[in-house]
Amino acid sequence: MSGNTGWNGPLEYSSSLSLWGQLREALVPVATYWVWVLLAFSSFCISVLLAGNTGGDDLMFLAAFAFGTFGGLAFGQLCAFLRVRTWVLLAMGAIMWTVFFVFLAGGGSAIMGNQVVAAFVIAVMFLGPVAMTGGLWSLETNRSLWSTWLPMVFTVGAALIWIEDHGGVARFEEGTKFAVWDLVGLAFFVPSVACFMLYLVTRETHRLAMWRRGPTAPLRPSVEERGVSRPRVTLLGFILLGALTIGVAGATALIAPYLWRTGPQDGNGNGGGEQREETEQERQARMKREKEQGEQMEEQSEDGEGGEGMEKMVEQAVEAAKKAGGTICSVLTVALLGLIGALLAYRPVKRLIVLRHLRDPLTDVAPSARIDQCWRLVEIALGDAGVHARAGEDAASLARRAAPILKELSPVEVHGLEDVAEVADRVRFGLGVGPDDVAVIERFSKWVLDTVWERLDDKAQIAAMYRGI
Repeated sequence: MSGNTGWNGPLEYSSSLSLWGQLREALVPVATYWVWVLLAFSSFCISVLLAGNTGGDDLMFLAAFAFGTFGGLAFGQLCAFLRVRTWVLLAMGAIMWTVFFVFLAGGGSAIMGNQVVAAFVIAVMFLGPVAMTGGLWSLETNRSLWSTWLPMVFTVGAALIWIEDHGGVARFEEGTKFAVWDLVGLAFFVPSVACFMLYLVTRETHRLAMWRRGPTAPLRPSVEERGVSRPRVTLLGFILLGALTIGVAGATALIAPYLWRTGPQDGNGNGGGEQREETEQERQARMKREKEQGEQMEEQSEDGEGGEGMEKMVEQAVEAAKKAGGTICSVLTVALLGLIGALLAYRPVKRLIVLRHLRDPLTDVAPSARIDQCWRLVEIALGDAGVHARAGEDAASLARRAAPILKELSPVEVHGLEDVAEVADRVRFGLGVGPDDVAVIERFSKWVLDTVWERLDDKAQIAAMYRGI
């Protein structure tokens, strides 16, 4: 969708389509995205369960992840239908993450010791914002690629968990890097790539349908397209889409392992294909670590409590988050203060730069372009006085509307406004530039800007500084 159509979501209030018709058009990309996320999350759950994580705590965490993922996805898509802007959801997500880390840093680890609370707090407060933005971007203009982050996280997680648990790392370290893949790993990955391609096609079809029915469409149809006239994917298109899916998935599966790198393990040196002989000091350190790990495993086996590994992992994660909470809160505070400062300073600084350029350009400008710049300066001055240029309005019309306002603003009469407006219109419509036009309009534009600004009170000057130009 081009930026000048005014469309920012799955619904267009001024469309020639009815509300029900627009909902039907949006149903295809909505359903495709839900199927893709459901497939990716199911692959992730299957991979986790096949890796032996079948305890009650594991199932509870997966249920919490499902709640955070699909609940956030539904909320994000609802915001898309309500035309909620991206920055609103990003602000909500930032607040949720800030509360989450502040909660941990402020002593929330004791509450997080409860497995049920920990699972749902992590799923809702940490995973929820990611799912919310995925749902919003799945239907928002020019955000389709951003929305792929959510399902691809589960897809890659499913593939990596399976590969690591079923000998893929060993095959990788033997030197045949692409051999990390097996049929199950590819079964997790390839269908997700197919859904990715299909989702992009449905988004483009929906975008095209809304563009043709939008309020500013160049050729708005008078009847609803049906049959061959309606945008759709043909059988040949599906065949080509399948071939493209196989090509993209195959190339990714072949190239990706050469970009991976395994981490070091005890007794494995640097973790690469070539290993060096360990020194006596390294051997003693390794034996000590193996002894400590063996003692820990014995203690865990003596306890005999199911799901203790998951509890220990959660405790370690909470402790790490608690240690990082203070630093993260400081970074978020600095970032928030910087964002507030940028928002406060953006328009005044932009105004200073624009006015400086319009008053006295740093580079040489053609006479016709210079006249346009000077009239833009006049438009800014008149906007500060409350007379804003309308879309497509000529300079003479703006001058006529501004004359009574300027008389009320100051007893000093603004002579020559109609004359320079005539010059601006003559140049705008390609009727030529007079020998004195540039000098006259330069002098007048600076004078009218300074005259209007000096006669504005403090409140009006502040409002003018923060006015969009």
